[in-house]
Amino acid sequence: MLDSAFEPLMNSRWIPSSGRRCLQFPEQNDWANFPTFPLERVPVMSGTVLGLEMLLGERQIDLTVASELILSDVGATIHILGLVGKEYEYAAERPYRMGDCLASLDMDTWFTSISARTVLSGQENAATSALWKHSRLIAQYAQLVAESINHISPEEAYLVGLLHEIESISKVFGPPADGATAKEDFSLRGLEEILPDFVLSALRSAKAPGPEAIWKFILVSAHELAGIPAVRYESAPLDLKSMRLRCS
Repeated sequence: MLDSAFEPLMNSRWIPSSGRRCLQFPEQNDWANFPTFPLERVPVMSGTVLGLEMLLGERQIDLTVASELILSDVGATIHILGLVGKEYEYAAERPYRMGDCLASLDMDTWFTSISARTVLSGQENAATSALWKHSRLIAQYAQLVAESINHISPEEAYLVGLLHEIESISKVFGPPADGATAKEDFSLRGLEEILPDFVLSALRSAKAPGPEAIWKFILVSAHELAGIPAVRYESAPLDLKSMRLRCS
């Protein structure tokens, strides 16, 4: 489903499963100083964790396959981006291609983070499953739409589509274990240490009024192709026909 657009660095496609690196996080990037976004509470589907666990049991790990598994799961993707945000002081230095992200992290660290809170598909987790499925569907259609638009990376469009509902995912967290009251939503401002700059820019652009935003066009078109109302982006009319002509 996810093709070679997500190929990692040439020398990092395969790495030994025994390879473990101890990361030395810069002092200014102390965990305590990083986002208020509760990364440890972001759920990951149990099927994703099981697939990764099987993959990590091999003598060599294909980072392309690992990337595909992670990029099929909103929660797993957020965990990896959050860990990368902690490692790199400057946003411009952070990798965003999933294979590159995994190659830059210690395997024990990222797998422990991803497997910290898993959920099973089922009635009790219907909200999580529905949101994750919706996000993956929009990501796939956003990638498809971007393939016909100049100067827009289908790879980036997939990630934007996958994370387009990130401000709402606190609704599937459930109550905190310590009994504290969780915030209803997260703002994009509070996600600056997690999201790549191009994702932040795209999501802000898509929410801005006016019909000229290309990312609004991509996300609205992706929702249209999926047969889902794009309520979040309908505050201003979009001339999709003329936009398609301009992008062709």
